[in-house]
Amino acid sequence: MQQQEQEGKQAAVAGGGGGGGGGSDPHEMARRRWRMLARALHRRREQDKLDMISVRRISSFGLLTLKPDADDTWFEYSAHVNGQLFTVLVRHVVQEITPTDLMGFNNTGNVCVWPSEEVLAYYVLCNRDFFQGKMVLELGGGMTCLAGLLIAKFTHASFVRLTDGNTASVENVARIVKRNDLHDSPRVDCCTLQWGNKPLASQPLFDVVLAADCLFFDDARKDLVATMRAAIKADGEALVTAPRRGSTLNKFIVEAEQSGFVCTILHYYNHQVWQRHLQLSSDSPDYDEDIHYPLLIHLIKKQPD
Repeated sequence: MQQQEQEGKQAAVAGGGGGGGGGSDPHEMARRRWRMLARALHRRREQDKLDMISVRRISSFGLLTLKPDADDTWFEYSAHVNGQLFTVLVRHVVQEITPTDLMGFNNTGNVCVWPSEEVLAYYVLCNRDFFQGKMVLELGGGMTCLAGLLIAKFTHASFVRLTDGNTASVENVARIVKRNDLHDSPRVDCCTLQWGNKPLASQPLFDVVLAADCLFFDDARKDLVATMRAAIKADGEALVTAPRRGSTLNKFIVEAEQSGFVCTILHYYNHQVWQRHLQLSSDSPDYDEDIHYPLLIHLIKKQPD
């Protein structure tokens, strides 16, 4: 598993702009990066088949419990928070991932629920009152948009939009929304949204934007920040969970601050998450804080001067 995580990390951060020596073709470097990522994801998928129901070592923080539902593609995700049980049904798409698939809009969130997504989902359950009456947007939610889904189902947010840049992801999220009896609600929708595209004038502005593990692609970071800035109201907020992954998180912070966000990095933001981090640090030789522990980044969009 450590080898898979490391290969994924190497693929994600390898040569974002063709910056090596000798006049390297940036398109060829991009193709190499996707091939590396595809190999890592293939191995990860095979491992997920073996231990989907168990706590998947460092692929999970053990904050959510999984059990199969009616067939082998639907799972019940549940969490106990302050004595309350919260459950949603999530569809896992089992498919082969090829380099061709990955050459389009990035598919890295389309494999399973990754730790940053799990942690963000648990965090929103622990802070449900924060979303009272607010317009919420999830960016890059992959095949589940799990955090946004939980907000839609268990909070009194005024509106929740679930998005990803990949059409197959959004189609799966739409099925999940329907299965959880949210499809007829005017408070919830899901749509394809690719970062960097200029929003339509008719699109709403949001009080809160969410993103989980979306920071590691050098060539998408500027577009992510631009999309966040265009989508958030003045004095609105964003909640982003991501591991540090070398310099990638810091690069995002620099980009966000240059764009006019006030950013705060939180290491300790939830007691249960922190305790699980300490346990994994102590007990698991495969656990690497740099690539496994999701930090919480809180961003506030400053009013223009």
